[in-house]
Amino acid sequence: LLWRPEGPSSAAKMGAQCSTAIKDCSTKGPRSSWVRDRTHSGEEGIPAVSLDSRLDEEALLQSKWGAGSSNWGSIEEVVNAPLEDVTWASSWLSVFFFYLFIPINGLVGVLSGLVPIFFQWLSNAVIFVVGAGNPCWTMGVWWPYGIAALTALVANAKSRLGLFLWEKAAFGNGDYFWQSEGIWATQYETCNSIMKSQQMRKKAFGCITAPVPDVFPTRLLLFLPNIGSDSEWQAIRDALHTTFLMHGSKSYQTRLRELPKKIEEDWKDVRLSDLTQDTSKLQRLVAKCIFWMTLGGAWISDEDAQVLTGWRTNATFFILPRLLQRVLFNFGINKIKSLRVATVKIIEQRQIQDLFFEMNNALPPRYRREQVVQLCDEVMFAAGFAGIGGTAAMCETAAAFMQLQYPAEFPSDKVDFSKYDTKEKMIASYKKDNKSYLKECCRVDPPVTSATSVLREDLDAFLGGVLKNFKTGTLRQYCLSLANRDETTFAEPKVFNPTRADLNKALTWNGAFGTSNDEKNYPRICPGRYLSLDVATAIFDYAVSNEPAAKVGVEMNSLTAES
Repeated sequence: LLWRPEGPSSAAKMGAQCSTAIKDCSTKGPRSSWVRDRTHSGEEGIPAVSLDSRLDEEALLQSKWGAGSSNWGSIEEVVNAPLEDVTWASSWLSVFFFYLFIPINGLVGVLSGLVPIFFQWLSNAVIFVVGAGNPCWTMGVWWPYGIAALTALVANAKSRLGLFLWEKAAFGNGDYFWQSEGIWATQYETCNSIMKSQQMRKKAFGCITAPVPDVFPTRLLLFLPNIGSDSEWQAIRDALHTTFLMHGSKSYQTRLRELPKKIEEDWKDVRLSDLTQDTSKLQRLVAKCIFWMTLGGAWISDEDAQVLTGWRTNATFFILPRLLQRVLFNFGINKIKSLRVATVKIIEQRQIQDLFFEMNNALPPRYRREQVVQLCDEVMFAAGFAGIGGTAAMCETAAAFMQLQYPAEFPSDKVDFSKYDTKEKMIASYKKDNKSYLKECCRVDPPVTSATSVLREDLDAFLGGVLKNFKTGTLRQYCLSLANRDETTFAEPKVFNPTRADLNKALTWNGAFGTSNDEKNYPRICPGRYLSLDVATAIFDYAVSNEPAAKVGVEMNSLTAES
């Protein structure tokens, strides 16, 4: 009834109790408008819908619990709940043997991370292990592979884009390459097709089984499949829009008009050089702006903003599998757990829990959280990781590009500034069309480089010139950072050009943002895309206005309430 991957809850037990009294409960009133499930999908990972389950939902609506949970709960209990999906490879026994055989693991791992053909051979062993279901006797394959992946990342200037291009070349520059636990799609048309589809998802991030619930919340929106018209994903997304992201609402537009003044008061006379020299302050400013726009118009303190910058500064730890987290003795996990707890504490201290009670009560009963703090944690995780972290990354890139510099962890040979070869030309381009300028920055250097889906049917793909078959259920990452550089779609993809005709085809925001019916055509397109651009343009409009007048004047596009 109340399907939850982590097992039965007290809410589920209540649903079962209601099942025993279906006839009584279902005859007390008309069918509720909340009863929306009509898909009967029955697909793996999706709760099958039956007449009984819909009647059970009606029973829940008649119950006290169906009226909405009044239990906030404890965020500490949420992040310290029992671990899920711990394999032999990520066990503490595996960590022991990792260190026991560290000389061999280090030698094989470093060579594989530096020599493409060795990396391909080691990856083929991993492909076999994943296909076999990760039995205990194969755990040793992951030890050198983890070192190889980190070595390759460091060897490519710690750049994810550089790493992806290196891995693609290691597998013959085909449509796919392998990393971690799945295949990675690199071509624009393939990635575009995936984004337009109803996607199966698992608790996976970066094509790796996600550490749950200590790093990631169990029912994070990112992990939910969007199959059928009445999925949990759809219900959460609808409630998220209604509660926090109504960019056309009067309150949103009012806060947007007030935002430039808030920015000026917080960082008076800021210039572009300040944005690159004091990245920490820029990150705090982004956190304040996001909080202001989404959570009741509160301009938070520097102390709270510093806490929220952790969603940007701890980005490295999100991509590590549990094995490497444990090799580091859970240093990264403990930082993320502390960040999640501290983020929710900000909500509690400001006494704005009612927003999350409202959102939880707006969900169909079977999707409501028994403890509302679970939903708060899930929402704030998304807002922190994508909203604060993603927008801060966009601003860091734009500030650097505007001064013909390169942001941290970006390879200098992957962008061509020949069309805008002076700071004055860059600023003039921004003033001419601020949003197109930022979109081009993100096409070249996307804040989110890829996303994990799951194969819904078998796939034959060439890896290293060999045709391989990947079974249904295999993880498949769509690599939008490479899709945004596909020469079959983008003319001169390395050239920085905000006026390019194909700009709106970029898949930066998990879909072609700006194309006709983008929300309809790309069901998982970033729900905060307007918010991120509104915040970034507010910051840069003010910073650019403080720059010395250019030799050739161009009127700046002032921030408007239009999104």
